[in-house]
Amino acid sequence: MNKECELFHGKLLLFGEYSVLLGSMALSIPFKMFKANFAFMSSNKSETEKKSNSELKKYFRYLLSNSDVFDSILNLSDLENDLKSGLFFDSSIPISYGVGSSGALCAAIYKRYGNMKECNEANLTDLKQSLSMLESGFHGKSSGLDPLISYVNKPILVSGNDKLDLVNLQLDKFLKNATVFLIDTQQKGDTAPLVNDFLLQCESIDFRTKIVEQLIPVSQNCINSFCNNDIDSFFESIQSLSSFQYQNFTNKIPYAYRTLWKTGLDSNKFCLKLCGSGGGGYLLGFTRNMKETEKFLSKMEFSYLRITSTSMG
Repeated sequence: MNKECELFHGKLLLFGEYSVLLGSMALSIPFKMFKANFAFMSSNKSETEKKSNSELKKYFRYLLSNSDVFDSILNLSDLENDLKSGLFFDSSIPISYGVGSSGALCAAIYKRYGNMKECNEANLTDLKQSLSMLESGFHGKSSGLDPLISYVNKPILVSGNDKLDLVNLQLDKFLKNATVFLIDTQQKGDTAPLVNDFLLQCESIDFRTKIVEQLIPVSQNCINSFCNNDIDSFFESIQSLSSFQYQNFTNKIPYAYRTLWKTGLDSNKFCLKLCGSGGGGYLLGFTRNMKETEKFLSKMEFSYLRITSTSMG
């Protein structure tokens, strides 16, 4: 497949949102239900194509205004020429939904115009750093993990000291004993102010201590039990994670879905967590009994999307 048609997928940050900013483990996987690629505008130039081209030009101006940084990692002149020729990003990844729309775009830009063409486990950290700088133009601060997932198109485990490992997950085995689903909140979330709010909260010693002593350990327990297919341990950990987010990240949970979130905790039938930064987009759910969970969802008239092993990782 040539570069013009190369596909980039969305992502699911299964565990580690926010805490990864303070050095915790994180597990992120490609989400192949959504995809995107570069193309050039047709002679008819649809409104979608023109809007995407216009947005790319706006982002290019950001790159150009920081050319002292991006000149060293991108071929800006080639990008500019392609934009003049009608380059646009043809994407099915919903924007501001926590599934990596900006990450896929940054990955596509770097794959086509970046100075690092080879990707292996030895240079993942350097690649992540470059992608972090690119995505910071959208969110103010980016770990670089989202675009890295789209770039390598494989699950990545972030461990201590920002160590990165490509991992093979036995998703079929996990999904024989549990169901993963997404709930569409029908509203967009704005990542930058939510991340900035979290970083501001972390200036409080009490809040930062909660993150370090409570959130980070339980997130890491979720990751370890998920990767080892230890279902009992996983649901004990995800219950604790869901409870922590309900109590401490309330402003990141859309108001209309807080009752459903609490229902899951109280009934012990399912657990919800943020999918990305929250504030809208999708909520990520886990259950051992989807039939019972569907009763709650249908009663409260919430739409959901069941995730299969072919769309995860």
